[in-house]
Amino acid sequence: MRFPLIDVLRAFAALSVVVYHVIAHFNWTEFPISGPLVWFRTGWMGVDLFFVISGFVISLSAFGTLDKTQEKKEFYAHFIRHRAARIIPLHYLTCLIFIIYIQPFMFFDSSAWSQFVTHSLFIYNFFSTHQGGINGVNWSVAVEMQFYLLMMISAAKLRSCKPIEIALAGLAIAWLWRATMFPLTDISGPLGVYPRFLLTTQLPGMLDEFACGILLTRFVRSDMGRHFISKNPYRLWITSFASLVTMTCFLAIYWQNAAFWNSFWMVTFSRTLLGIAWASIILIVCCINYKSIITITKPLQYLGTVSYGIYLWHLSVILSLKTLPWLTASRALPVIIAVTITLSIISWHFFEEPIMLRFSRKLPPTAPNDKVIRQAEDHTIQPA
Repeated sequence: MRFPLIDVLRAFAALSVVVYHVIAHFNWTEFPISGPLVWFRTGWMGVDLFFVISGFVISLSAFGTLDKTQEKKEFYAHFIRHRAARIIPLHYLTCLIFIIYIQPFMFFDSSAWSQFVTHSLFIYNFFSTHQGGINGVNWSVAVEMQFYLLMMISAAKLRSCKPIEIALAGLAIAWLWRATMFPLTDISGPLGVYPRFLLTTQLPGMLDEFACGILLTRFVRSDMGRHFISKNPYRLWITSFASLVTMTCFLAIYWQNAAFWNSFWMVTFSRTLLGIAWASIILIVCCINYKSIITITKPLQYLGTVSYGIYLWHLSVILSLKTLPWLTASRALPVIIAVTITLSIISWHFFEEPIMLRFSRKLPPTAPNDKVIRQAEDHTIQPA
């Protein structure tokens, strides 16, 4: 049970967000509004893909670790050590570089200490003046870290309860949260849709997407799921049809309501359909075990390996190049992608990976589900 093509999805998600932000920050009005490239105008959905992937791989890792540990204390220590080693160092580094090169005035602002504290503790998304205060794209990293804490506390229950309970809880909490936040936020003020975005994307509002990933984990760990992804001759047809239908339905609904934040129904319910669509696409790549495809996609898998860096470095690159008034979006895009990937490769090999190897320890291979655990360890390297 190895799913190397999940890294291809990570690469796709990260690059989708990069291009989307280039379009937005450079006000690229000439970018195509039809055809395949129009996807990048909705590249923010790459973050939703990251959330579903995280729900899948983090629960896969957590359940596998629980299979091998005898005490909760041992599980907690292993889980925290791995997640902290992966997330915290690069988050701190990119925040520091962002301040130095983009917002050096913060070193001389006596009120900036609160930003430093909330970003150090991953609680900056709780405050409207702090989210986006340092490297705005990292708002999702705070949500991820809070999800990790929730997974650590509830993994044992999620591993053994009925899948329908996970689905109902995820939907009920997410829908209730977003439905409540919608009327509490005013988007006609000077901040526009930001207050509604801030509140609806808190962890409770994203639990339906994380739940999609957790349910997918429960499926692939089951006897029926293992048989389906490895032996069912129609698995690619079934999963491709499911993903085509769900993603087509979501995009059709979205483009009819592209204002999005003005619609109660879109804000409250649409992310669930998007989460299901992404989960079905993840299931497709889990079903692809052809050596030729895996070999051909190695470069994209590598980009998936460094995708956390791509996500955290790219805004610093965009804002640095945006200061050049003569630089157009079309000329900036390849440079931004190249520089971002280069920074991500450097930080991965000389900063992130050494830290992970230093602090991440694998449990002894003594449990019956050891293959599942090893796969999970391999594929929880990148967060959303």
